Amino acid sequence: MPIGETIARVKYEPILRRLGLRKPQAKKGRGFIIIHIDALAFDYLIKAVQRGYMPFVRKLLEGGNYKLELWDCGLPSATPSFQAGLFYGDNFDICGFRWYEKDRNFTIEGRNPQAMHVIQERLARGTVPLLEGGAAYFSMLDGGASTALFTLGAMSSSYFLPGLRNVTWALFFLLNPLRFLRIFGLSLWEYARWWAKRLFRSFFPSPLPWTTKPFLNITVNILFREMQTYACLMDIYRGLPAIYVNYFGYDEVAHQTGPSAAEALRVLKGIDSQIRQIFKMCSQEPFNRYDVFIMSDHGLTPSVPFREAFGQSLGDFIRGLVERVESLREISGPERSQYRGPWRKLLKAFRNISPWFSEELPTPEEEVIVSCSGPLAHVYFNAWQERLSFSQISSLYPNLLKGLIEHPGVGLVALKEGEEIHLLSSRGSAVIKGGEVQGDPSFLAPYGEPEDVAKEIARLASFPHSGDVIVVGAMKGKGTIVTFEDQKATHGGPGGAQTRAFIIYPAYIPLKIGPKTRSPDFYRFFLNYYRPELNRKPFGVRVDSEAIASGVSHQGDTPPSGQLHGLARGRSAGD
Repeated sequence: MPIGETIARVKYEPILRRLGLRKPQAKKGRGFIIIHIDALAFDYLIKAVQRGYMPFVRKLLEGGNYKLELWDCGLPSATPSFQAGLFYGDNFDICGFRWYEKDRNFTIEGRNPQAMHVIQERLARGTVPLLEGGAAYFSMLDGGASTALFTLGAMSSSYFLPGLRNVTWALFFLLNPLRFLRIFGLSLWEYARWWAKRLFRSFFPSPLPWTTKPFLNITVNILFREMQTYACLMDIYRGLPAIYVNYFGYDEVAHQTGPSAAEALRVLKGIDSQIRQIFKMCSQEPFNRYDVFIMSDHGLTPSVPFREAFGQSLGDFIRGLVERVESLREISGPERSQYRGPWRKLLKAFRNISPWFSEELPTPEEEVIVSCSGPLAHVYFNAWQERLSFSQISSLYPNLLKGLIEHPGVGLVALKEGEEIHLLSSRGSAVIKGGEVQGDPSFLAPYGEPEDVAKEIARLASFPHSGDVIVVGAMKGKGTIVTFEDQKATHGGPGGAQTRAFIIYPAYIPLKIGPKTRSPDFYRFFLNYYRPELNRKPFGVRVDSEAIASGVSHQGDTPPSGQLHGLARGRSAGD
C-alpha cells in the first residue's frame, strides 16, 4: 500500500466510521475537483500572482502543465447565474443575485436557503445535475451533490447538514487536534493583527479602507476555509467522482476594501495554501485520479455607492420620479450591514435552521419594488402582474425614464417592447430585435465591446422575471462604476473586471475557451468528459456550446496560457 494511502487511512477512516460514511465503490476513469475562488477577476488574479500573494498558483502557471484562460461570464455577473449554468447547464431567467417575481409575489435572493431551493427545483427538471453522487462545499446550489456542507440549496427546515443528520462537521476538528490547534493559532494571530492595525490607524489616520471585522475574517477566512479543505481532502480519500469547493472569503473582504487592496489579497494568500494542500494529496498514489480546475465565477469592479455619491439610494430617487405611488420597497444588501445577521444565524444553525424557513417566501406588498444587485437594478411595478412595456411605462410614469437617463449615476436603462429590447442613455440609444442590434451602440463602449454588451443586456432583459425597467450604474473614470449597494467593489452588471472570470486547468485537457463561452458550456464539457454515465440529453437546456465544440481558442487580449511573463502583458481592466 502506498505511503500516502496509509497516512490518509489513519487520518480519515476513524472520522468516516463516526459519520457513518463509507468509501463508495471505485469509479472507473478520472474524477474532477473544481476549486472556485469567488469573485476573483482574471485581472486581479494576475496582480495577486505577480505580487507574491499566490506562490503555489504561480508555480503551477510557470511549470507549463496548467493553462490559464480568460472567459466572459456574461450577465448577470453573479454567483447564482454561474452555479446554475455550471451545475445544471441552464442559467436562463437567473436575473441577478436578487430579484423579484411579481407573478408569484416573492423575492429571490442568493443568501436565502428557501429561495435557492425554489431555483434548484426549477433547474433540476429534465436535466442531469453535474455533482450527482459528489460533494459541494459552501455553495448556493448543491448541483445534486450527495454530500454538502454550508450549501444553501441542500439545507432543509430540519437539518443543516443533509446526509450527516445529527453529526456535525465539528467532529472533524475534535478528532484532529493538529488542525484544531492550527485554527486556534491563526485566529489568535488574526485578532492580534487586527488590534495592532487599529492602534496604528489611531496614530496615522487614513481615508482608505483598511480591514474587515476580526470575527468575519476568523470565521470566513480561517474556520470555514479550513473546514471545507479538510472535507475536500476526505472526499478525495473516499474517491467521490465530483467535488466542488467554493472559497468565498475574497469576495466578502474585497466588497469592503476593493479588489486589489492588501487586505483582500491577503485572503488569496490563505486560499493559495489550501489549494496547495488539495494538489499535494492529488499528486499521491492512489489519489492522482483527479483533475483539478481552479476558476472564478465573475470578477469585481471598483465602485462608488450611489447613496454615497448622491446622498440618497436609487429607490429614494425613483420614489421622487414616479407619481401616484404610495409605497416603494428597495431590496438590496449593503455588505457591511449584513454580516452580523446572516453569519450569526449560520453559526447557530448547526443542528436546526427552521428559523430560516417560513411557509412562504417574502411577499412584498409595495406598489414599486426596486431590487438591487450591485450596479444592476430591476424595477418592478407591482400593481400589474404582467410586465409593463416601454410604451406603457412612458405613458404611466412620464418623468421616470427621463429622470433616470439624465441622472449622472445611471449609465443605462433597458426596457422591453414586444420582441424588441430598448437601450437608453444620455449618450445614445439602440434597439435589439432578433439578436440584431439596430442603431449605433457605441454609447456602450465604457462597458466593453458595444455590440456584445448590447446583446448581453438584451438577453437579460428578455428573461421573464427581469424588471419592467432595468437600470445599470454609470461607468466613471479609472474603471470605476456606480453601484446601488454599499460596496467599494461590486459585480452583477457589465463594465470593468466584473465579467472577466478565469479558469486554470491541466494542459492535457481538451478544453478550448471561446469568446462566447459561458458557464453552461462548462457544464456540458464536464458532463461529457468526466461523467458519461450520467450524460443524457437534457430537456430544455439553453446552452451555447459552439465555442467549445468548435475548438476555437479565445482571441483578443488573453495572454498566452501557462506563461506568466506573457500574462503580465495582458490588458488589465483594473489598471
